[in-house]
Amino acid sequence: MRTVICHYHIYKNSGTSFDDALTRSFGEGHLCFDGPFPYFAIDRIQLDRIICRNPGRRAFSSHQIRLPAPASLDYRVLAATFLRDPFLRVASIWRFKRAHADGTRTSELARQMDFSDWLEHALGDAQELTHVSNAQTRILGEDGTGRVLMRRAAGRMEYDLQQARANLRNVALLGRTDHYADDLARIARRLRAEGMDFSPPPPRRLNATDHATGTVEERVTALLADLPGPLAERFVAANDQDLALYDHATRLIEAEDRA
Repeated sequence: MRTVICHYHIYKNSGTSFDDALTRSFGEGHLCFDGPFPYFAIDRIQLDRIICRNPGRRAFSSHQIRLPAPASLDYRVLAATFLRDPFLRVASIWRFKRAHADGTRTSELARQMDFSDWLEHALGDAQELTHVSNAQTRILGEDGTGRVLMRRAAGRMEYDLQQARANLRNVALLGRTDHYADDLARIARRLRAEGMDFSPPPPRRLNATDHATGTVEERVTALLADLPGPLAERFVAANDQDLALYDHATRLIEAEDRA
């Protein structure tokens, strides 16, 4: 059976760097694709067609595909995705949007405000809230039909954390932006064990906005310490599901390392 990689590329989660590694390993065997608008979605049926109509491709990457992966009698999917500490991810979104005038409201606001003011605004704005509250749980929490369970609360979005956890358990190639080099090395070992010649040169961090040093815990502590106390508390409360999902991913990776 043909084995393919499907990279579920989450914005600001080192997906560009992983795409670079896939391209350097597979060349034209790696296909990157998205629809013409950022709000487009590519469901499992459409992804199945893309895989079937590109029999020479070995890896597929898109921001717009969603777990769970398609099933087929003709191919097997090794799903790949990267998670990121939610607080560092939101700060990276602000830095990226501040540096790139892409015409979005998020970019316009980021260019006008420092991080604290931007976050304060986003947590109180119905449209911007989705960028700064539990966004990874939303992206990873679909049930295969395109449905996302969602509930709004004051300063917080809530999604289907159990579905997101279940989807992650079926991700063969799971990584974390905050441990990119180590997780990429583990992914390479898994792919070689699967018979795929994935041997990229030393990893390159592309499209990165955060060059801070220190552990994840130290960087998060410093980030939150720079915010007014009440705002930091709201920021943490708004990302409780994403933090739980990140911890779940870490446990899955640690269990794989012990196996």
